[in-house]
Amino acid sequence: MVGSLGMAAASLVFVVEMIDAASSDVRKFQIPNRIPLTLCLSFLGMAALSGMGWTEFLSHLGSGLLLFVLGAALFMGGVWGGGDAKLLPAVALWVGLAGQPRFLLVMAFAGGILAVCALAARHLPLKRVGLIQTWGVNFVATGQVPYGLAIAVAGLDWWLAAYLPQIAPGS
Repeated sequence: MVGSLGMAAASLVFVVEMIDAASSDVRKFQIPNRIPLTLCLSFLGMAALSGMGWTEFLSHLGSGLLLFVLGAALFMGGVWGGGDAKLLPAVALWVGLAGQPRFLLVMAFAGGILAVCALAARHLPLKRVGLIQTWGVNFVATGQVPYGLAIAVAGLDWWLAAYLPQIAPGS
């Protein structure tokens, strides 16, 4: 019972952090360091509470390392911001190697939609509406796309498909 409650709590932390990362990136084009750190620590707690074996644990660590390299390369190439490059491997710890294909596919799809919307928005006239106007000017002027939103969408999709059934009543 304690293990199930602990796993449910860790799962809730994952969901809250995904929403927080998406919200923060959309609002401020920043993902606070506390989000990937919390995701990493809550993954360790979930792994311990679930009785995850060493093979599976190392698979999850490998997933995080692999996507850390990808995120670092995108950051060094100027494609991504540092927050995106830190968020991706933290989410990958949870997703693991087995969940990566779906996660990466959904992330790419959501990112593509986000990029198309960003391109379209840059060609619209901005109306003066307080903070929205300031955000829009920054959005257009910097060329930034809040890709943390795409990472969070993919993370939540993975959670709904893979993790939610484990903590559902009667499981």
